[in-house]
Amino acid sequence: MRTEKKQSGFTLMEMLIVVAVIAVLAAVAIPVISKNVHKSQEMADVANVRAYFAYLQADYMSTGEYLPGIGDESDGFGSDEIKYPDGTTVKLKVGRVFVIRPEDAVQNTKSGYQVHYMCMTHYDDCSYTFGA
Repeated sequence: MRTEKKQSGFTLMEMLIVVAVIAVLAAVAIPVISKNVHKSQEMADVANVRAYFAYLQADYMSTGEYLPGIGDESDGFGSDEIKYPDGTTVKLKVGRVFVIRPEDAVQNTKSGYQVHYMCMTHYDDCSYTFGA
């Protein structure tokens, strides 16, 4: 009587196909995930900049005066940090913030702050402006 040994396991070809499929899925998924992570960091920055603008405008509307030291930077590069007058700092993830105080000479009346957010990366260029 002849007994045959049953072979179990995968062949080399089956293993290569599985590895190739996983490699293709990873090659497609990694850029998509990376872009979505960047977009979520950008939206977190925009939310922080919007909150900062609301804080500045509320202070300006209640006092009619600009806060000293905010919005008079002249380097033109902006900042990657939001600095509140009470010492609180918020580090931006992927962009820079610019605060502008329009002067009476430029406009007939003071209109409050303008806050600009810019993000320039290999994914996209974005720009948000809050204020007049």
